[in-house]
Amino acid sequence: MAATEPRNFRVRNRRTMPWVMAGLAALGGRAAQGQSRVDLLTLSYDESGGRTKVLEEMVLLHQDLGDALGVADVTLIHDSISGASPTGGYPTLDVTTSASGTKSRGAFPLARDNNHRNAGDFAYSRKFGAHLPTVDLSYGKEDDYEARGAGLSDAWTMAGGRGTLHYGLSESDDLVEPVTNRLHLPRKSVSYALGWTWILGPDDLVDVSASSTHLHGYLDEPYKVVQVGDATVPDHRPDTRTRDALLFKAAHYFSWNGALKSSYRYYKDDWAVKAHTLDLAYDQHLGMDWLLSPELRLYTQTAASFYADVLAAPRPYLSSDYRLSSFSSVMLGLSSTWELADGLVLKAGAAREMARGRDRITPLSSGTVGTASAVYSGPSSSSADLTKTTLTLGLSWRY
Repeated sequence: MAATEPRNFRVRNRRTMPWVMAGLAALGGRAAQGQSRVDLLTLSYDESGGRTKVLEEMVLLHQDLGDALGVADVTLIHDSISGASPTGGYPTLDVTTSASGTKSRGAFPLARDNNHRNAGDFAYSRKFGAHLPTVDLSYGKEDDYEARGAGLSDAWTMAGGRGTLHYGLSESDDLVEPVTNRLHLPRKSVSYALGWTWILGPDDLVDVSASSTHLHGYLDEPYKVVQVGDATVPDHRPDTRTRDALLFKAAHYFSWNGALKSSYRYYKDDWAVKAHTLDLAYDQHLGMDWLLSPELRLYTQTAASFYADVLAAPRPYLSSDYRLSSFSSVMLGLSSTWELADGLVLKAGAAREMARGRDRITPLSSGTVGTASAVYSGPSSSSADLTKTTLTLGLSWRY
């Protein structure tokens, strides 16, 4: 059985934020120059407890076509996904055999995950006076999911180059195709974004932005279940979801050739999930060829209104997906770049994230799930308890 878990992993932004790149060039007192490059990147993502593993290979071509023709970006991605993912079933004290073929006692039931994904993205931008419009097209295909997207955005520079108004619109038209049946279930979304970047001075840059995404269609997870009494029923969620976010970012350049980048993001949706993210990253140049970048990220969220580990009776909407539970996490990362030769840069990084669920439960005997008749003195646990390790290695050639 395949699982859709890796899509949560893929949410992370693979592109460097333009405002940071432009801002650091300004803070460093250097004019940004158009330059083409090719990036090759390998990423390894591993969850604890034999859960999801992802090996990703990515090729990025950034081609500067000159002032008259603009800039084109082409991204090609291949993901190999394996491991297992929690089904949402309640852990019991009985020895059971999961879909992964392993026997466990008191552990969360897991479903085997073995999938491949190929994806591509094309973006084109060209400057027209004070405007830099960009058109973006994307496509992705895996065993049980097909994703198609398009976007249009613009960056409008004003106030003598000190301020930039950036705004955009994007749409996706996806198909969920569970391997357990022959259904083709549509999932669509429309997103809006608006933001303002301001250069405060030679050493400081700030950005404030907001985004809203409306999803509709099939939003269930086809391989997730919920424990209702001693039985399990399929995960079922509302067929619409509105997600809103506010993002505040700031960068400060230090005279010793370092820069501190910070961001705070507030998120809420109409499923009652609210989240806070604080991210701190520091870039320090070591001589002419080395750049060292430590990072700290703190995250916390509340649970969806229909989330539950176990229910006594069915509800219109219900899910035991740990990604909709109440949990918090801490991520520590360290990356470095080394200029091997003029225009040739080696990049390496490692990050470790520790997550802990706040909805703690204890395993029960299979005949007493959903009742209060069992007594268990062991430790409580959560399917959100997880350690994630990400390793990256890349090579960039500027020409």
